[in-house]
Amino acid sequence: NDRGNKMIKIIYDLYIENKRLMCGIGRYIVLLVLLFASVTAPAQHQFPLVKADASQLFSDLGKAQADHVSTLYLRHTTEPRELIHGREYFRYWFNSKDISLLRYETVRSGSLVFMGRSYDNIVLQYDTFTDQVIYTDDTLIFNNRIWTVALNSDYIDRFDLRFSDETLRFRYFRKEQDSTFSLPDGFYEVVYDNECKYLIRHNSTKAIIQGIDEYTYSPVGYVRVSGGYSEISSKEQFIRLFGDRSAEVRQLIRHNKIRIRKPDKEQITEVLRYYEML
Repeated sequence: NDRGNKMIKIIYDLYIENKRLMCGIGRYIVLLVLLFASVTAPAQHQFPLVKADASQLFSDLGKAQADHVSTLYLRHTTEPRELIHGREYFRYWFNSKDISLLRYETVRSGSLVFMGRSYDNIVLQYDTFTDQVIYTDDTLIFNNRIWTVALNSDYIDRFDLRFSDETLRFRYFRKEQDSTFSLPDGFYEVVYDNECKYLIRHNSTKAIIQGIDEYTYSPVGYVRVSGGYSEISSKEQFIRLFGDRSAEVRQLIRHNKIRIRKPDKEQITEVLRYYEML
């Protein structure tokens, strides 16, 4: 099969590369021997030479060979499967009218920075109830079903969900890493990240209705103008965040007919950019 043929090719390439490297090392050793012989022959009675440490030489060459083969192997075998570091994800929302996966019916592509390594064009979902990033690989089949993995959040630097109309960029925020972060730890969409900040927590809440767990999607927007983050709850509360520039911000909101209760992300971003230019 294709996977077996690929592995055979990798092993063969490793063999050829290793053989080529060993030939190079052999030529290097011969040159060293000739060099030492040419130096020591006429000079052995003129001045003492420091004894060459052959064991160290062979140790260094062996280490170089091992490092080279390891690098070659990683280059040939690096696949998204390497990022599987978490636990199996079980679907818990079968009977719910609404599913807690963010825009689960919308076609998207995903990218991820996991343990410092980037992965692109992979299948990602975000569970808005459990705050988990879900990875799916259709080549991982166990008991006749595709295996899905809830990735370990501790190793995720960031991830993106690319839809046809927008790209959502997420980061995991922790108080222990940022003392100015005043919200619960977790994944937030980073909408605007400049002097002012604008984050969205894509959250779902659970309620039992007629004996069935139902999950209601209820995103919350937060901005940081100065100090900590504040939830966007009303127009007046939002305007007061801008202090002595509140009058100018109020005028902009009125002129552009911006609705703060259910704002468009671009509108909130426009307000923050305007405030930064004042």
